[in-house]
Amino acid sequence: MTRNTTKPNATALLKYGSNITLQECDLNNESSLSAALKGAYGFFAMTNYFAHKMSSAADVTEEAEGKLMAKIAKEAGIKHFIWSTLPEIKERSGGKYQNVYHFDGKWKIQQYAQTLGFEIESYVAPSCYLQNFAGEGTTRLVPLVGWMSG
Repeated sequence: MTRNTTKPNATALLKYGSNITLQECDLNNESSLSAALKGAYGFFAMTNYFAHKMSSAADVTEEAEGKLMAKIAKEAGIKHFIWSTLPEIKERSGGKYQNVYHFDGKWKIQQYAQTLGFEIESYVAPSCYLQNFAGEGTTRLVPLVGWMSG
């Protein structure tokens, strides 16, 4: 599932097997998500906090986007839900760091997903991905650290 099936990073995945199908999906649209997940066994879900234009805290939509993905995945009958998460920062720092939305939002989504009752749920906790250092055009997401399973 991808936001754009014509992007080079998406089409590069096709070289890994004839059983791969690219499915375009709007992560903020219930019917688009439902159609994309129909018949799937598992779902590796992640959000891109930095993909959205933000000028204030009110513009942060990642938490709503992630919760919608988890909700629709459950409704679509996904057995194994995998969420790319991060630890919350506000409470762990004793309130010192108040505006680390890209960590706290992912943590809140994880807490929500854990209430939905997936048969299998896993939580990948990368600090970042290698392509963050390689620049645009890399095709593989390689987490640097972490894997949790629930």
